[in-house]
Amino acid sequence: MKLSLLFACLFAVLAVSIVEAGFQDEIDAALKKFCGGIAITGPKKSQTFTNPKKIKVVVTRKPNAQAKVINAVDAYSIDSKGKIKYLQTIWKGNYKLDKKASLTVDLTKVKGLKFPGQFEVRVWVHNKAGPDCTLMSKVFKVKSSSHSNAAEEEEYKGLNGNIDRGCFGVELVSPALGGEVNANEAFSVQIQRDSAAHTESLTGLELYKINMETRESVKVQDSWTGNETITNMMNVKDIIPSSAEEANSAYYYKLSANTVHEEVCDFYSHPFYVNF
Repeated sequence: MKLSLLFACLFAVLAVSIVEAGFQDEIDAALKKFCGGIAITGPKKSQTFTNPKKIKVVVTRKPNAQAKVINAVDAYSIDSKGKIKYLQTIWKGNYKLDKKASLTVDLTKVKGLKFPGQFEVRVWVHNKAGPDCTLMSKVFKVKSSSHSNAAEEEEYKGLNGNIDRGCFGVELVSPALGGEVNANEAFSVQIQRDSAAHTESLTGLELYKINMETRESVKVQDSWTGNETITNMMNVKDIIPSSAEEANSAYYYKLSANTVHEEVCDFYSHPFYVNF
């Protein structure tokens, strides 16, 4: 009786998993049908605007049978450390999208916003007969005016080039800074992605050790390779062998990823320690 109940439970779990997998396939197919062929083609990567009130957003579309309307534009800022902050919806309306739509949005609607800075926008596209689509722009720069002072110009020149490429919004949160793991024992490397990040897929995870005196880094191993889509979170199991031991050393990971705009990015974990 107990064995029969166990098999029944296992069958139920398997059935639910199959249904969920099939449902996800249906969602993916619907998104491809209704969201394929549309893209934000402006602003360009690292494009600079000298008037915050006139940010031009361009959306293009390969026409099909699905009627589409642009109904909102959200603004985000990215600071020098790659931290993303949602600002607010800066445009609402009903703009019919045929082959191309050009919108002028105003960043000064966000109270207290300082320039120069790096920003991105998310465009919401409504399908009259299907799921809505969201598109994330490339990162662009904004100055307060075309005649900035010396201090502002210096700040503008110091804006992060990696952020221009979309390399932000992904963090290796575990092992934590100064944390400890045991050699020859499996543990999880936890990766988190901000919903407004450009990273679309992860392609590799490499382990390095760094000598605390010389600051020289040496690659230990390829901990994982593949091509996995990441939405919010991903865990990678790893084991650090005892052969990786080196006196006075800390360890860290290098994560390789691809963005939705076909850029290649690297992200690094905090240093941690291994108990051998």
